[in-house]
Amino acid sequence: MKQSVDWIAQTQRLLRMNRYGYSIFCDDIRNEPGGKLSFVGCYNGVIFISGNFPLVLPKLCVHTHILSPASQPFSSIVVQCYLPGDEKPFFEEPIETPEHHDQTQLVANLKTDTSAPLFIVAATSLIFTPLELRNAGLMRVRAIVNSDQEIRLGSLRIEHAS
Repeated sequence: MKQSVDWIAQTQRLLRMNRYGYSIFCDDIRNEPGGKLSFVGCYNGVIFISGNFPLVLPKLCVHTHILSPASQPFSSIVVQCYLPGDEKPFFEEPIETPEHHDQTQLVANLKTDTSAPLFIVAATSLIFTPLELRNAGLMRVRAIVNSDQEIRLGSLRIEHAS
């Protein structure tokens, strides 16, 4: 009996590992006609800041995507952002998720002509205006999925320009 319980727990851990996400860090996010988003002034892993810390950025935006295999609908998602050096998030916001049934129905109604796996995607845009930075380091973005799984969505290195 213990072996089957271990196997079930191991299988559940492996399935949860299939969830992933990413973030785009930029100066602005604009809604365009046709449901498009434009990301203005995208950062490629690092932002160089002139001036001395602490300082205030007039605006910093983060767009996140969280993907889950279609067989694993979301129950809840909370996005958290951490400033350099902080152990507690400076921002925490739940993302509204449809009911399990609605998520699985959406995927079930897709017509696919590919063998690629199907994913459920949750996305949100975070706009911090203004954003106070006390020091250099990593700004981190995380998602807590179903209250028990942390997914790393990316980070932006904040450095003093030399």
